Amino acid sequence: MSSQWRPVEEALRAHHVRDVLVPGWVDRDGDVPEFRPQPMAVWLRLDDGLLRFESVGQYDRLASARVPAISWSDIGVLADAEDEVIVASYGEQLFGDGRSEWRCTRIRVYPGGGAECRCLALDFEGGHTLFLDPTWTFGIRLGNEAQEKCWVELYGDGACGVETTLVPGR
Repeated sequence: MSSQWRPVEEALRAHHVRDVLVPGWVDRDGDVPEFRPQPMAVWLRLDDGLLRFESVGQYDRLASARVPAISWSDIGVLADAEDEVIVASYGEQLFGDGRSEWRCTRIRVYPGGGAECRCLALDFEGGHTLFLDPTWTFGIRLGNEAQEKCWVELYGDGACGVETTLVPGR
């Protein structure tokens, strides 16, 4: 695995994932306040700290960082929002099995040229996959194994050279 993704591997080896957090704002203009997701960045809440994933470049690759807290001050659409900005919990919606945490068992990095990453797939105990696609118009599309398969069918050349790393349990 390229050195850029080594911190992700190390964090997922040492920690369980407790949630997937997506930023957005609360639109209070209608009859019912609505959450408007703006997933230019998403966070995996670990049992200690966070992993931040961000759609970068021309929204054609994924960057990652281990961070101590959630911040969107560097994301213009959120930092400049006139509405209330919050994060929403997507973990239960994506995994839906009632667990409070998940252990990552495998990482797949879909290359974008050099050490860059076009997409990332994380497999978890219980047969769950979290697929992060930063090429979506509105930021990072979060999906599961079906979304990953769809992406590979559409952009099959991206599956060439995929880096797969097993993440042994702690």
